[in-house]
Amino acid sequence: MMRKCLFVMLSLLTSLNYSSFTQASDEHGRYWIYGVGRQVCQTYLDARHNGGYSEISYKNWISGYLTSANRSSDDTYNLLGRRDFQGAMVWLDRYCKKQPNNTIYMAMDNLVAVMMPDRRRSK
Repeated sequence: MMRKCLFVMLSLLTSLNYSSFTQASDEHGRYWIYGVGRQVCQTYLDARHNGGYSEISYKNWISGYLTSANRSSDDTYNLLGRRDFQGAMVWLDRYCKKQPNNTIYMAMDNLVAVMMPDRRRSK
């Protein structure tokens, strides 16, 4: 299980090195979202409450999203700035309680917008 998660994360990171993240989409502005990012916030909150594999799936997806945002955002070392991953999860929990019908992708897009001004720009 852990090896599979590591493989997925390494695959995502490797693909980041070979792609351009300049708001890519099709001619209609659409793009595909993989994994739990397509789920609504209420499903995420249920997974957080129940724990286990489902919660781990969300945490893995979220950490991949944050890694991608760090890699693809100009002048960014760590989008979370002074916050740690747990702080991001708390922010996401609060957002999802207020917006249970939004997707996790939408929630993460909002998290990035909120965190961007206070990001850590260099190591």
